[in-house]
Amino acid sequence: MSQKADVVYSEKQIARRVTELGTEISQAFEGRELCVLGLMKGSIIFMADLVRRIPLDLTFHLVRVSVHRELEAGVVRTEIAYSTDVPIEGRDVLLVEDVVDTGITLSYLLGHVHELGARSIKVCALVNKPGARKIDVHPDWSAFTLKEEQEQGAPDSFLVGYGLGWQGRYRALPYVGRIPRPAPA
Repeated sequence: MSQKADVVYSEKQIARRVTELGTEISQAFEGRELCVLGLMKGSIIFMADLVRRIPLDLTFHLVRVSVHRELEAGVVRTEIAYSTDVPIEGRDVLLVEDVVDTGITLSYLLGHVHELGARSIKVCALVNKPGARKIDVHPDWSAFTLKEEQEQGAPDSFLVGYGLGWQGRYRALPYVGRIPRPAPA
């Protein structure tokens, strides 16, 4: 790690919110078996802590979503690839996301999981960034919501830590922090 991240959400704040979310999700799914799908890699630490706070009969799985964006004739084209062998049909599914910003990936995932026959689908995000939304989708729960003015104050930065990474680094920080966008090499 070449630079220290400025703390946005402390380890204590995160622990408190994860406990609260575990209680809320447990109440919402009371008496039902839950299938938790965590999106690799950013949600791994959040999901691990969260499922330990949900005292329900549950299974959890990691799924990989690949997003490819390319500029073609002045238009950004987004291709999302998702595949899973997790049995979803007839199950209550909780998608665990790291950051919900534009909503493009989440919208795709919700549609895909619905097509696989899930009985119900709910979303829990570590960080919700509604000011960045391009598609009208919203998590059912989020540990934290970044207000638009918070994001405008740091447009050239990345959230890192607690699973969130930049070029594979910073993921192991026990808090969510912010680093400035590095200059191109």
